[in-house]
This record gives sequence, C-alpha cells and structure tokens, in this order.
Amino acid sequence: MPRDTTRRRFLLAAGAGGLTAVAGCGGDSESTNPDTATQDDPETGSGGGSTDEPSDETDDSTEETPVDSDGGTLQMMATGSIQTLDPINAKGSGAGYNQYNQQLMYFPDGHYPPEPALATGYEVSDDGLTYTFDLREDVTFHDGSEFTAHDVVYSYRRLAESPNSRNKDDIIGETLTIDHEKDATLSEPTDEETLEDVVPGSLAVEAVDDYTVEITLASPFEYTLFQIAGGAFAIIPEGSVGDIEGYDGEYDYNEFFSTEGDGPTFAGAGPFQVDSWRKGSQIALSAFEDYYGGEPELDGITYTVVGSGNTRLQRFTNGNADILEDMPTASFNPNNVSIEREAGNRSLGTYALDDGTDVNYGEIPALTTEYIVFNTLEVPLAVRRAFAYAMNQHDIAENVYKGTGKPAYHIVPPAAYPTFEDSQSGEASYDRHAETGYESNTDFAADGYPYGYGETRLADATTVMEQAGYGEDNRYELTATTITGDSGYQQVFTRLQSKLRSVYIDMDIEEAEFGTIISRAISGDMEVFGLGDGMEYPGPQNFLRFLHGQNPSTQFTRWGAEGSYATEEYRQTAREAWDEHYAADGTTREDHNEAFQTVEEMNWASVQELPFLHPISQRFWHDAVDVEMYGVMENQAFDDTTLQR
Repeated sequence: MPRDTTRRRFLLAAGAGGLTAVAGCGGDSESTNPDTATQDDPETGSGGGSTDEPSDETDDSTEETPVDSDGGTLQMMATGSIQTLDPINAKGSGAGYNQYNQQLMYFPDGHYPPEPALATGYEVSDDGLTYTFDLREDVTFHDGSEFTAHDVVYSYRRLAESPNSRNKDDIIGETLTIDHEKDATLSEPTDEETLEDVVPGSLAVEAVDDYTVEITLASPFEYTLFQIAGGAFAIIPEGSVGDIEGYDGEYDYNEFFSTEGDGPTFAGAGPFQVDSWRKGSQIALSAFEDYYGGEPELDGITYTVVGSGNTRLQRFTNGNADILEDMPTASFNPNNVSIEREAGNRSLGTYALDDGTDVNYGEIPALTTEYIVFNTLEVPLAVRRAFAYAMNQHDIAENVYKGTGKPAYHIVPPAAYPTFEDSQSGEASYDRHAETGYESNTDFAADGYPYGYGETRLADATTVMEQAGYGEDNRYELTATTITGDSGYQQVFTRLQSKLRSVYIDMDIEEAEFGTIISRAISGDMEVFGLGDGMEYPGPQNFLRFLHGQNPSTQFTRWGAEGSYATEEYRQTAREAWDEHYAADGTTREDHNEAFQTVEEMNWASVQELPFLHPISQRFWHDAVDVEMYGVMENQAFDDTTLQR
C-alpha cells in the first residue's frame, strides 16, 4: 500500500549549509557503488544522538497520554516542539509529516529508488530536461477536494516563490533547478546569486491537462525523482493560502497551517488527517477513510512532544509509547542487542530493556553526518583548526556513541562517497582518502586527514593558536550551542571543552531546542553549534552544494561572506572545482567525483564544518505493533501498521 514520502530526517535535522534547504546528500548516482545503490543505504540524520537529560521546557510536553485501550491509536513521541504544518516552511521541526502529506513520488517503507505515489507513472525526455507525470484520478484531499495537476503547479510555485518557503534551494538551487525566469529587482542588491528573484508564474511546471503535469529543468539532474519525493514537495489544494501572486487564498495562512480561528484547516493527501495540534505538546491524527491507497488499519496516531530522552525511554518502557526511535546514547547497551537476521543493510532482532522486557529492534547505517558548524564571520581559522586537532573521531564513536556509528572525517557519508575505481565501494574510497590521501587533488590532503586520523594532536592545536597570536594572556572565548538534553552532542562538546582549555580556548556550552538552533543559524547569531544532516538523495552534491562558497551569505557557515574569516585561495579552489568539474556542461562521472573530493578537501582546509560521526539509525517497538523496519531513506507512513493489544 502506498506510503507517504517525507523523510524523518527532513523533520528532525537541518542541513549544515543552506538557509533554504533542509538536508544535504552524498553519493552521485554516477559514483554510487552498485552494491550500495541496490541496498538499504542509510539516509536521514539525526540532530546528533539522543537526548537523555530532562528538558527545560515549561509546557506540558511530558504529560502522559492514555494508551488507547482498543489498540486503534498508535502512540508516538516527538523530540521537540511541532513548529508548523507547512511543508515548504518545515525545517527541522515537526512530527507526522509523512503521515498526512503525499508527493508525486515516494520511497516505499523508506526503500529506494522512489516509486510513483500521486503520480501513476512518468516519462523523461531524451535530453533529461523534461519530466512528464501522469497523475492519479482517484485522490481526494482531506478537505474533500479532488487532486489535479493544478494542485501540483500551485504547490511547486509556493516552494519556489513564497516568502514562507525555507526550502527554495531544493527546487531552484544548484542541484535540482526547475527552469524559471529571474528578475534582480525582486531581491536585495547583492553580488551573489539569490533565490528570491524568481519571476512569479515563470516556474516551468505546467498542467498539460487535469491529470498530466510537465516539469522542465534548467539542466539535467539525475536525482530529480528522489528530490521531489522529499517532504518539501508535498502537494496541497490549489489556492489554500494566498502567499504567491495570483492567489488570494481560501484561508488565512495561520488559519490553514496553525491554530488561529478554527484552524488548522490544513488539507493534505496522506493516509492520516490532522485533527488537532499544539506546538509544544501534541499532534493528533485520524485515519482518512478516502485515502487513495485504502483506509489505514489504524484509527489514528498521536505524537506527544517529549523533550527528554530519559522520559521518552521511560514512556516506552512503561508501554505509554509504542515505538521508540533512537534510544538515548547514555542508556543504550550494545550487549543487550540480539541480531537475528539481516535484510539488505537492515539488521533485525531484539533488545533487552533494563526491566528485562525484550522488544523488537532494528538498525540501519544512516546516510547521515553529525558535525560541528562554525560561523566563519565569528570564529577565526586558527580556532577552527584547533578544534579539529583536539577532536578524536574514533574516540567519540566508540566511547560516546558506543559503537553505534562510524567515525566521520568527510561530510559525505561512506556509502555515498565518490569512487575512483571499478567495483570500488564508497566506504573503501572514503577510508582510503581519509587515511592516506588516496586520489587527493590538493596538497593539503596529500597524506589524508590533516588533523590526526583517530588521534588528538593538542601540540599542533597549541602551535596553530600561538602562530595566530593567542596564548595565556590572550585566550579566545566562544560559546557552543547544542540541542537541549542531547547527551551525544553534550558529551562531544564537553570532551572538547577540557582539551581546548589547554590550547588557549575557553568554551562555554549552552543548550537550545532544535528549532531554535535552526532559526538562530539562519540569523547567524551563534558562533559554534552542533547539527546532524541526512540525505534526500544518495549523491554527494546534496551536502557539498553548501560548502564551495558560491552564496556565502545564505549558508550557515557564512564562509566567504564579506568580513568572514575565509582564505580566498581555498574558496577559489572549491569554486573552480564545482563550476568546472560539476556544474559545467559536458562533465563526466570522473569530473564530478573530482569536484566532490576537492570540495571535501577544502572543507578540511577551511574547517567550516567539522564532522565526527556517521550514525546508525535505530528503532525499538513492542510486540503489539506490527510495523516494518524502515529502509535507507527512512520515509515511512503507518497506513498498513496494525496494533494488537
């Protein structure tokens, strides 16, 4: 039965790079190893481990929701406040998007490649520019209106044109670029390209007839079908709100997407519809009986906001939650895992809770990277490099995350890393480059990861700081921001804190909710912060588009923006690699791989983002829940999930 296609990662974490994109990616289809491309390569990231400490929220986020005695309502948990129902505005906050939304394409139970959802099929022109989708004629939105091609045009225009869109890069950015006209007078004067100058109505998405839609790209993009299966591409009824030219809107924005007046009056096309929601507390969904895939087995789903990882674990243990996604790192015991079978990249078995109860367990390596982001407008290169010298990724993976992840030295995850030999896996290429500088393109990376592979090098950190003029009488002070209650990131920063103190850096650590961190990253008022990012498609450009410095004022790192601590030589090297070997017409697979690796090496040189872990995604569920462990993309709707309690 068809499932919705919003990635969990889309909900829980944001890209290190873009103010206009939620996630990054790794592994071009040209460079993805066939072995990993046909398996469940992980995707989704997490906000960096799980939360163990009590939340400082003042709302009723930890209130107990009575378990439905008839077993009809699935009890789920959200880690942070549910900020919005608007798919184009969602950026690292929310719960249940993949239950009440639907796109043209979807990933069945999180497996790729994507398959038609609201579409019945598609054709691609020989030049790779035009995608023609045949649409289902039996789809009804939650408000009773019938789905047509005009809804697709409207929804895609909102993603590209609306001032409420925080994901414009996904549709008119550097990777997937639907053809459109630009007018510089529509945006603030700048020397950079902008995503704000789209001429209204110029987006090349056309309703050929009521059940045929045609999309024309500015240039071919091999992951188009993956991208439009993402949550930002969810379809809503035409004219629901009036935030783009040509539409007055049937409802006020907040009435449709929020709780103003009689709201939310939101209508999607997923298997469940929104009954009610409170940002800091709960969202309640009920089965949509007119869902085109057949009415769901469940009566409904309730997501309760529980900010504390310990509280989430307790609720799950006590039976007040049916599924637990990612156990708190401090509570997880690898010895309690019993793997009984493998299914592609998924490992399935049981886990023994501390009270002796055995629950179902599944894990899959995630196409995700956990990393530290530096605001280069604030933090000098010497300080950023001192962080890199002080970090030991192997120690973090083993002793903080208890082996539930791979030490990270690149932004692109191993399974999606570019390859340079026939039959070579992405992971093999990844490891050789990090350890020895295999196929390096710059002198900076000639010997591999320059800050110490599997070691801490505090003497080098001291040297780089002293050469920059720092010392006991001139110490550098900064504040690092981490996700509220996240024990993984908290431990990473705490371990760094003591080491950095010995190299003239005094770091305070503060906490903030994930949604707050994203908003502050957009405004640029943090110096250093922790994030995790998961792929929307398995191509390196998904992540690396944020790291070559083309539009620095729109990136979390601000690398290359006026006044930033950026080395122009590094930026030019990255820019030339991207423009000449990836973005230029006529480039080959080998060209792309060279560009990707060069951008990774320039991130080593510039330390915009400092990776430390590629995690394994975990799920725990009680016997009463009949649910399948998700696949690599982790997009899963619960339309065929059943309860027997």
